[in-house]
Amino acid sequence: MRTGLLLAAVALLAAFILFKPDFSRIRLSETPPGKASSIRIERAGTPAILLQKRDGVWKIVAPVMASARQESVASILSILDAKSGQKLGAADISRFGLDRPELKLVIDSEEFDFGMLNPVTGQQYVKKGKDIYLVPARYSLIPSLAEMEANHAGTP
Repeated sequence: MRTGLLLAAVALLAAFILFKPDFSRIRLSETPPGKASSIRIERAGTPAILLQKRDGVWKIVAPVMASARQESVASILSILDAKSGQKLGAADISRFGLDRPELKLVIDSEEFDFGMLNPVTGQQYVKKGKDIYLVPARYSLIPSLAEMEANHAGTP
């Protein structure tokens, strides 16, 4: 009898481990980066940067007109593939520095607000919709306008 109960418990545990959903990795977006067609980057004190995909190539359309470095755009779009181990409700956004975000990124209709860094993990608080996520800080390393321009001196 004990052996049967033990085997049943082990089987249940094994089934849970094999088939449980991965709650530790929540996707921030369902949009694949290749489907995006517009990007708006807003930083306090600087003009917004607007990029649009035209004929499969990314262009800067504001505050200047220029070709965009495709590698820079790919790094910006990587937020669409971001996963988080923590999802928090957005009840008190000021706790996370999201009442006045350092950076606002709008990709098509999806808005990502970047707040402060978590002092313990070094991850960054990002608000999307009504939820707040912790993600690696690299997602907020958005190139400057000069770094994004394909014809900028010193860039390919």
